[in-house]
Amino acid sequence: MGPTRESCIDVLRQLHAMFQLKHVMTAKVWDERDLNPAAVTLLAELARRGEARVSELAQFHLVDTSVVSRQVAQLEKAGLVERRACQDDGRAQLISATPHGLEMLDGWRQAQITLVQEALADWSEEDVRAFVRQFGLFTDDLRAHLLVPEAIR
Repeated sequence: MGPTRESCIDVLRQLHAMFQLKHVMTAKVWDERDLNPAAVTLLAELARRGEARVSELAQFHLVDTSVVSRQVAQLEKAGLVERRACQDDGRAQLISATPHGLEMLDGWRQAQITLVQEALADWSEEDVRAFVRQFGLFTDDLRAHLLVPEAIR
């Protein structure tokens, strides 16, 4: 049967609240005036993956490659990422985080971790893990649905 209209509206409200809170949290820890905060998400993805093509990053983030290219240019100018030619395809470039980029990311991440730890101080580790599991299932399902071509739906 699936979720009702009302429960979907509740989900959308919570997502909206989450986006607002994420924006406020980023503003509290962000200290780089010349770098768009959205680029940090890209830097974090590179730290997790190792290295990737711009097209792979764009597909993962559900944006056009031009968006990722602009973010990579900002990160590269700041010395947080570097490019190298792909050995399999000389036309393609692989992007990876620099040691300085990883260090900066760790500082921003620690500031965010501290905020979350303080906000969830009354939660048990078990409750946090359960929330992460459920939210992960939600984001995985939503991502899979958004990536399915219209013709298949």
